[in-house]
Amino acid sequence: MRGLYNAAGSMLVNQVKLENISNNLSNLNTPGYKRSEVVQRTFPEVLLYRTEKAGTGRSLATLSGPIGIAAENIAVEETIVIHQPGSLRLTERPLDIALQEPGFFVVDTPAGPAYTRDGHLQVGADGTLLSSQGFPIQGEGGAITLGMGDVHIDSSGHIYQDGHLLGRIRVVAFGDDDPLWKDGYNLFRSGQDTIPQPLDVDAIHQGFLEDSNADLGRQMANLIKVRRCYEAAQKISQVYDRLLSRAANDLGTLG
Repeated sequence: MRGLYNAAGSMLVNQVKLENISNNLSNLNTPGYKRSEVVQRTFPEVLLYRTEKAGTGRSLATLSGPIGIAAENIAVEETIVIHQPGSLRLTERPLDIALQEPGFFVVDTPAGPAYTRDGHLQVGADGTLLSSQGFPIQGEGGAITLGMGDVHIDSSGHIYQDGHLLGRIRVVAFGDDDPLWKDGYNLFRSGQDTIPQPLDVDAIHQGFLEDSNADLGRQMANLIKVRRCYEAAQKISQVYDRLLSRAANDLGTLG
């Protein structure tokens, strides 16, 4: 039964890996997307013993001895986000911006503030500057409202329209120990006790977008490797299933 449990555990872990790789592949063209990687762990190793009956004169004695160390099984420990910056892609669109240093743009959502690296901005019907998902982008003084005219965004995030300063895009950073997790719409959330730190940036590029940091070649190589591991574990589980079926159905008929 141990082999069956190990095969099933491997299948469960590789299923999570396959889903994670599929998500990375589906976001290859999503601006500012950060790939995820699955971290697996083994259960504590145990020392296996062999127990057998041995004759000692007129009685039977139970003898036991160590035969080696084995891991119980494997499981998914966590899914981590790789915050490595993506490459810059020229779009020449005035409302496309890319951040080329650690940090996040802040957006207002119905569930509270969220954070993104997606700089594909747009303008709402009332002139409010919005993210690509339609959430207002936070400025240092609140929401930013644009009028008619040419827009210029400098490397520090100041927004000018026809030479008039309208505001500055708010950029924040988090410490290495601050928890951040994905929450859909290419957004990140932080814990209630986490206070983002304002970041005085000088690396915002207008007319560019930050590409996803998920590499197609690497993801496809991982997909092939994980799929082969899954299929191998599946075949092992099928072998054990046939052996258990024969033990249950055939051994009882032997006479």
